[in-house]
Amino acid sequence: MNKTLTISIAAYRVEKYLAECLDSFTDPRIACDLEVLVINDGSGDGIRDIAREYEKRYPEVFRLIEKENGGHGSTINRGISEAKGNYFKTVDGDDLVRPQGLYELVSYLRTAAADLVVTDFESFDNETGQVLQEMGTDFTGKKNRQCYSFDEISRYVYVNMHAAAFRTDILKGMGRQLDEHCFYVDAEYMMYPVPGVETVVFLEQPVYRYRLGRDEQSMNIRNMQKNMAHHERVLTHLLEFYREEQAGMTGAKRAYVAKGIARIAVSQIKIYLSYPADRTWKRKLRELEERLKQDYPAVYHSMSNPAVRLLRCTGYVLYPAASWLCRRAYKI
Repeated sequence: MNKTLTISIAAYRVEKYLAECLDSFTDPRIACDLEVLVINDGSGDGIRDIAREYEKRYPEVFRLIEKENGGHGSTINRGISEAKGNYFKTVDGDDLVRPQGLYELVSYLRTAAADLVVTDFESFDNETGQVLQEMGTDFTGKKNRQCYSFDEISRYVYVNMHAAAFRTDILKGMGRQLDEHCFYVDAEYMMYPVPGVETVVFLEQPVYRYRLGRDEQSMNIRNMQKNMAHHERVLTHLLEFYREEQAGMTGAKRAYVAKGIARIAVSQIKIYLSYPADRTWKRKLRELEERLKQDYPAVYHSMSNPAVRLLRCTGYVLYPAASWLCRRAYKI
């Protein structure tokens, strides 16, 4: 039998947090609707032992999948291929969900027809557990549980990975896989399904809880410098996706994807600015800008970041100052 919702959990070196994560999926009211795939990404016995304990205690909910290490993208690719739920959501093994929010989401999904269901989410401090920020997807006149055309609302929102539950057959049929052995694939996960998404529903209850404050997290600026080639690879593949798919997308979808890729391009520029100012990093910044301007003008003009626009309008004369300010902001 199909389940209502598949949760794909990326589990790599998260032994300290995994039990807390899995506990948040044990509400007996939704056990028959929920499939939780714990994907052990080559992380050894610790993850395996925890996951097997939950398989024994909740055999109708949890399933351990073991694979060689391939990175976050590989766990999502595997989760999509294994999923039996009508909808699909990803959760990192060091994060968790609000049980009541999950119950409300699953209850809605039992009879849902929308291609994408969006929920609010929150971040919390790793040390204190205190909620740091509550994040929603808001726009003027938004009505929860109303089915919107994606084209109708795409200009007003950008849907975060932590907010999204996609119809699984869209993911299975999108004809693309996320990069493996690579960080920063969240953007691929949120962009690649867009051509197949026609309808969107927003729910009122927050679901995802995102843990902040771990030094090893990929969005730490030092780690972004270390993994810069990964970030560049994801940006390159997103640009290729845009080039190959733009003719088949509506104007609204093209604009949405261009804006999404622009966010990644801005992050790439911030990585370049986070190094001490010199000709090497200025050249890389200029080369990226020229490539976008010439080959992907929609992406180029969607980069609304004030620092990037200031650099452009001054002919990059302010590059040393921008680099200094970036490094000061990141305390490096």
